[in-house]
Amino acid sequence: MTATPPWAPPEGRQFGTGKRDTVRVDRTDGEAGLRSVRKALGWWFGPLFAREHVIASWYLAVGVAWSLVMFVVTAVAMATTFGLVFVAVGLLLVVPTFSLVEAMTSVERHRAAWVGRVVVARPCRSRTGGWWRAMLSTVTDPERWRQAGFVVAFLIVAPVLFAVAVTPWVIVIVVFARSLADLGGVDLLELLLAFVLLGVAPRIATATAGLSTAFVAWFLGPDPAVELAGRVETLAAQRAEILEAVAAERRRIERNLHDGVQQQLVAIGIDMGRAQARLTSDPAAAAELLEAARETLHSAIGEMRVIGRGLHPAVLDDRGLDAALSSIVATSPIPIAVDVDLSGDLPDDTAATAWYVVSEATANILKHANARVASVRVVEDSTAPRTIRITVHDDGCGGAAAMRGSGLAGIRARVEGVDGSFRIDSPPGGPTTLVAVLPVPAVSSAAPEGPRS
Repeated sequence: MTATPPWAPPEGRQFGTGKRDTVRVDRTDGEAGLRSVRKALGWWFGPLFAREHVIASWYLAVGVAWSLVMFVVTAVAMATTFGLVFVAVGLLLVVPTFSLVEAMTSVERHRAAWVGRVVVARPCRSRTGGWWRAMLSTVTDPERWRQAGFVVAFLIVAPVLFAVAVTPWVIVIVVFARSLADLGGVDLLELLLAFVLLGVAPRIATATAGLSTAFVAWFLGPDPAVELAGRVETLAAQRAEILEAVAAERRRIERNLHDGVQQQLVAIGIDMGRAQARLTSDPAAAAELLEAARETLHSAIGEMRVIGRGLHPAVLDDRGLDAALSSIVATSPIPIAVDVDLSGDLPDDTAATAWYVVSEATANILKHANARVASVRVVEDSTAPRTIRITVHDDGCGGAAAMRGSGLAGIRARVEGVDGSFRIDSPPGGPTTLVAVLPVPAVSSAAPEGPRS
């Protein structure tokens, strides 16, 4: 009987199968581990090569130099101005000195845009009247003294923030320099700390630049309480304009119903009464009266449809904004081109507002502009996300203005009531261009409604 060699595979298995499978699994696990390590290293050291880190470091470095320049210029200008006040020459330098400080702080506000922060100027008191009033307004304005205070505070803050951002780099450079020069024998713990700081340093620089811009915004940007108060005033004014526009629309509908539809219905009642009285004695005359009543009824129904279409067109719900705007200009006596270029459907409120703007604008063109041709264009605004731009243009006589009580004032109130913007350019002699920008709110994720009955 032949003995089984020690290298033979177990009974019932092919030679080498189990070992080959094990090697393949080990190799796959190893490759996955290497990919995970590369991914982790790329995430940690990725900011080293990011453009944001370079810009943030440059922003902080320039801030140190600019803070010193602002302080020296402000100190010299203030010392000269108030040193010469007693000989009256300094009074002439008050306004230029504070204007210089305002210009330098404005540069710092605009520098914040380097790292993606927009700092709007805090409003200062206006300089109205003569030289004396301008000087008093400047000296007594707390916002201008706040700008001068920022110059002093930034002289301290800018170097401190720059030092915070540059400290990790100093440590890394020292550790690697000692390692290369082999001075004192750098241990592995220090090298590990240096590699860790290589990932931390750019993140600290970016965060420190954000702190710097936040400090600039707090000092030089608008006061949140003042902004809130201004917003409340704006909303109150918009609410009053909307209520006035709604009241004017209600009066128009009441007038149209009273002077148009109501009079026609009264005429129908009279004709039908006369026809009833002549039904037996003069059937031919009664038939004529009934025919006249039928025509008057058709006219009243048509006028009711026009009034209802002015409130909210059914075609807007059924076929969308493009078809609704086309129906507005379909019966126009002059050619009006309509171009709607939108990537998707608009929310109901936005579409209704856009329809109202175009409807009122074209009505004004047909009534007052004496135009030969006009155009309507509705597109997505490329300058601001989630907005649409409505442009209505005509070659008429111009001179249009959104005066109180006019149709254009109603358009402006409707547009500003939804946080949009309204502008009209209508020089005497024409042409006239009306531009309305409407925000598009996010569409709700709720399930869509079923078909309307």
